Amino acid sequence: MVDIGIVGLDTSHGESFAKRLASHEEATLSAVWDGGSVRDESYTQSICDQYAARQYADPHEMIGDVDGVMILTVDWETHRTLAVPFLEAGIPTLIDKPIAGSKEDILAIGQAATETPLFGGSAVPYHSAVATFEPDCSSRALYCVGYDDPFYYGSHLVDTVCRIVDSDWATVSPANDPGRTVEIVFTDGTYVTVRLDSPGTKKQFSFLSVGNQTSAVEVGSEPSDMEDMYRSYLDAYLEVIETRSTVAGKRILDAASLLLGIDAALEYGQPITPNSRALAEHVVKGDAFLEAYSPYY
Repeated sequence: MVDIGIVGLDTSHGESFAKRLASHEEATLSAVWDGGSVRDESYTQSICDQYAARQYADPHEMIGDVDGVMILTVDWETHRTLAVPFLEAGIPTLIDKPIAGSKEDILAIGQAATETPLFGGSAVPYHSAVATFEPDCSSRALYCVGYDDPFYYGSHLVDTVCRIVDSDWATVSPANDPGRTVEIVFTDGTYVTVRLDSPGTKKQFSFLSVGNQTSAVEVGSEPSDMEDMYRSYLDAYLEVIETRSTVAGKRILDAASLLLGIDAALEYGQPITPNSRALAEHVVKGDAFLEAYSPYY
């Protein structure tokens, strides 16, 4: 069995993954740490009791006891500090979305993941409906709409776009369209328009691809959607642990850089490239989001 550690029970993701690991044939939840930023001690203890997992006082004490670790803290500013020691120890590491709020943190995580598998970001790209988009279609156009917090939930759109396109981003610019909308150009010629704040009330992520064929996909928040993408997401991570592939890590870090670039483009009202000074200096703080955060359950 593959022993998995969970670091951070802030969101509903920790319990969701614990349930899926409990019924998995190849993996088990064996280690848990939580810093108490959102949950109380009794919640952490109940998770450990329910899934027969050991509770750790220090997350990095798991090193040597687990085959993989999931960094699930809601405050993205903690991800670098929590993840880097695991990566440097050679432990395949999953970091929940958003990966980081500064280029400095993204680069540090990338440096630690040079020879160690990195996985994570949003689970939306792993929804079966997203897989229906045609692969390797350069010069296509994509249109995407999301909802809620533009950075925390915007990562669902950005990570999905980066998995569909599977090419590096070249520039992101504020659009003249309504709302918090940007236009992205990828190095393969793909053009993407992303609106982070849907004017509607439905909680879903919508994608329209116009290329050799036109395809539309909507990913909602129904239990069936959650089961679909979480199952595929977890299986993909376990495959990364088994194969020790580092391929996904590059795309995940590029998506993290793009998400930060989108925020910078909207804040400064100017085009941003991966090498922009504005991107290098831009920081999205996580403490305000953490203070207002309340888990679904």
